[in-house]
Amino acid sequence: MSLSALKRLDHAGLPTAPSQAGRPESAVDLWLGQQLRQLRKQQRRSLADVASACGMSLGLLSQIERGLSSASVKVLHLLAREFHVSVNSLLRNAELTQGEDDGRVARAGTHRYIDLREKGISKEMYTPPACRSMDLCRASIEPGGSTGNELFVTGQGEQIGLVLKGSLELWVGDRVMLLNEGDSFCYASSTPRRWRNPGSETTEVIWAISNITQAAGDDTQQAP
Repeated sequence: MSLSALKRLDHAGLPTAPSQAGRPESAVDLWLGQQLRQLRKQQRRSLADVASACGMSLGLLSQIERGLSSASVKVLHLLAREFHVSVNSLLRNAELTQGEDDGRVARAGTHRYIDLREKGISKEMYTPPACRSMDLCRASIEPGGSTGNELFVTGQGEQIGLVLKGSLELWVGDRVMLLNEGDSFCYASSTPRRWRNPGSETTEVIWAISNITQAAGDDTQQAP
C-alpha cells in the first residue's frame, strides 16, 4: 500500500463523513468506489450481502462505491478480504489519478483489470475516473470462455461492441449471431443476452456502455 494512499484514510479505522451535495470526495475515492462496485457486480453480490458480511451499514457501502465517502483502512481490509483480493490491488496506481485533470485522464498501466478465470474472461476497464455516464472496456475471452448458459441483463442504457480479434457467439433474446473480426453490434442493456468464444483462439472485444441509471444516481454498474 502506498504512503500517499494511506494518508487518504482514517487511521482510527472509522469512515470519514460523506461529502457535501452528493459530490465525490476525490478522483481517488471515485476510482476506488468504481473498482469495488465492479468487483461486487462481477461476483453477483448485492450491496446488502456485502455490507452484512463486512459488518457495515448498507448506506456506508453505497456511499463508498459512489465515491461520496472515503473508506478507512479497516473497511478496505474487510472489503478486500470479502472480494478475495489484496488491499494493494485495490489501491494500485490510485494516487496517479490525482493531478490528471480531476480524473479525466486514465494513463496506460493504471486501468482496472478484472480476471474472471472460472469463465475464461478477463477485462480491462478504460473508463477515466471522472466519467459517470459511460464505460469503456476491453474483454479477452479464451477459447470456450463464456458468460454462462443463462441469459442476463444489466439495467438501462445501450451497449456497442466491436470484435477486434477472433470470433464471438452472441445470443440476444431468442437470436444467435456469429461475429468475426471487424464486426460491430449493439443492444439495449435491458435485453437478455449471453456470449461465448466458439473459436480456437483468444477473442478480443471492446465495449462502449452508456450508464443511464448510474448517471441518474442509481447503484447500477453496467457490465457487457
